[in-house]
Amino acid sequence: MKLKVGVVGGAFAGSLHAQGWLKTNRAEIVAMAAPSQATRDSFTKAFNCKAYKTAQEMIESESLDVISLTLPNLYHKELTLLAASKGIHVVCEKPLAINLSDAQEMVAATNKAGVKLLYAEQIIFAPRYQKVKELIDNNSFGQIVHISHRERHGGPHAKWFRDKSLSGGGVTMDMAIHGIGLISHLLKPAKITHVYARIITVDKSSPVDDHSLITLEFDNNVLATVDASWVSPGGVDDVLEVLGTKGYVRADLARGQTIDLYTLSGADYTAEKVEIDKGWLKVSHDEARAWGWFDEIEHFTQVLLDGVTPITTGEDGVEALKIVTAAYESAQSNKRVTIN
Repeated sequence: MKLKVGVVGGAFAGSLHAQGWLKTNRAEIVAMAAPSQATRDSFTKAFNCKAYKTAQEMIESESLDVISLTLPNLYHKELTLLAASKGIHVVCEKPLAINLSDAQEMVAATNKAGVKLLYAEQIIFAPRYQKVKELIDNNSFGQIVHISHRERHGGPHAKWFRDKSLSGGGVTMDMAIHGIGLISHLLKPAKITHVYARIITVDKSSPVDDHSLITLEFDNNVLATVDASWVSPGGVDDVLEVLGTKGYVRADLARGQTIDLYTLSGADYTAEKVEIDKGWLKVSHDEARAWGWFDEIEHFTQVLLDGVTPITTGEDGVEALKIVTAAYESAQSNKRVTIN
């Protein structure tokens, strides 16, 4: 059996989801939906599938097993509820929703319908970070003292990320949620007990936050920090560090798997969000796989076809959003927030 997949949103993340589904050899892209004609044309040319202007029309018209939601966060709840009512599984990009109540409603609806809500936090599936998880589980660090994750670049892929009505927030909602989800995954079953955050807007023309630093306290006495920025030039910077009483590891996801290139004539593409194309450059190798996109979709395929227990669920998305909400609350009050 091959899964019949519908992709909602066909730009950056939508294309990566589609590539991932096809690489499993156990799924076919039946249809996609996007309001932009240019996006529909580009996606259908690449993946040879039907195209719809609205996700609602696609869901009503096609016989689908699963949909990938890669569109603005505002629409995650509406489409998850519609898919669940049709018995369709949902893979939803982070964040799960624009607020906690919507996310909780999504989990309740999919549970009631008996369909899977799979939370697409792809960074958890990055091979380098999977190796760090293995080392933690094998007690390679002794007692863990501190974990830090930073993700920075020069700004988001699309304008809607800076529209709070569509995104739910700025860089904290878009990127700090990566680190929150990753560190929570690494330390399971430990839970976050307290959050303290400083969240600022460096670019005063931006209507949402663009730089944040968050401290997390876990119930196993581990301290963690999450550093996220949209005002960092030079392409994506993504680094995870774990410090323990008997060990330390530093995993560089963005630049640790690159090759060094010097060019006077220029390069078409080197790495995500790099602004220059001449001189000394870090060139990514197998970038989509290195960032976890393909292993994530392979895992979701195994969940849906083989009954494998999911690593990331809607409940994980709710927990990550709960911490993001607490971070915004902490930044506004300048107080440490307790997580109940």
